[in-house]
Amino acid sequence: MDSLSHIVIGSAIGEIFLGKKIGRWGMLLGAIAKSLPDFDLFVTGLSDPRAYMCDHRAHTHSLFIEALYAIPIAWVLVKLFKQKVSFKRMFIFLLACLWGHSLLDWCTNFGTQLLLPFTNENYSLNTLAIVDLLFTLPMLIFVALAVFYKKNGVRRNKLAQAALIYCFAYLGLTFINKAQAENRVKESFVNNKIPVTNYITNPTMLNNVLWYGVGSNDSTIFIGEFSLLHKQNPITWHSYQRNQYLMQQCKSKKDIEILRWFSDPYTIAQNNGDTLNMYAVKFGRTNMQESELQKSIVFHYKLYQNNGKEMMGMEQANEKNMNFKESFTDLWERICGRRY
Repeated sequence: MDSLSHIVIGSAIGEIFLGKKIGRWGMLLGAIAKSLPDFDLFVTGLSDPRAYMCDHRAHTHSLFIEALYAIPIAWVLVKLFKQKVSFKRMFIFLLACLWGHSLLDWCTNFGTQLLLPFTNENYSLNTLAIVDLLFTLPMLIFVALAVFYKKNGVRRNKLAQAALIYCFAYLGLTFINKAQAENRVKESFVNNKIPVTNYITNPTMLNNVLWYGVGSNDSTIFIGEFSLLHKQNPITWHSYQRNQYLMQQCKSKKDIEILRWFSDPYTIAQNNGDTLNMYAVKFGRTNMQESELQKSIVFHYKLYQNNGKEMMGMEQANEKNMNFKESFTDLWERICGRRY
């Protein structure tokens, strides 16, 4: 999930657990604690695709490991605030922030290794976009208003509670939308006699109304988008050859295994001279106006030769030539069912 959402929710948790004890420090601690699991990005970075795929949302997002590192942090914070907050309350506050972070990430489609070190399976519910304005902005308003009230004021705490109530209500709505999206995609594949062995549905960026469906079989991947507001509009499926034989021919078997663990069976391979382009299509597109995979798929990986060795690089869809006004207009048109 995006950092702003974690900060806002963490601030609300901090106010509810600590606000009456330590004032506005509660909100600040909540914002920091809710963001702690994403500090793994300082270690993995974005430049090494192997580390990004394997180590982001890994150990720091494990529910078991979070409970372990919450203990010394709680002890330090209790000492820092001179026993104004009990260790038990501080520990529960930290668990609410840390586990809340991981479980919210679980709702997105990136995948979170919740049960490390017992298993490295990536868990994802695919119910919430990584950035969803209707999810984040109302909570931000509640928390921003709460800042202006005194620490012992009832309104301050009520506004923080309202932010969390909205959070849970919206998450509940996403599960209802997910069920509708699954039914739409399944019916469309059956009605169009499209043979798929696997399929997933994800909400598109910034909203939970326009959804993105991907189906696959041994040779082909099918991609389509649809609005939940207009069930009468048929889903238009675009097909792409998976070309898995190209990946099997690669010398760098470890890189291929990592990519498949991260995104299979929703990966497309395309040759471009000495470079093998691989598209992890399950994560959606940044630009719905652009049909060319290289310019629109969020995660795009390359295997290329460098001094006789195969190297892996990661690129994200090029947004330099993207007209954001037109893209937002196009998004709105698709949500409203006027373009599909």
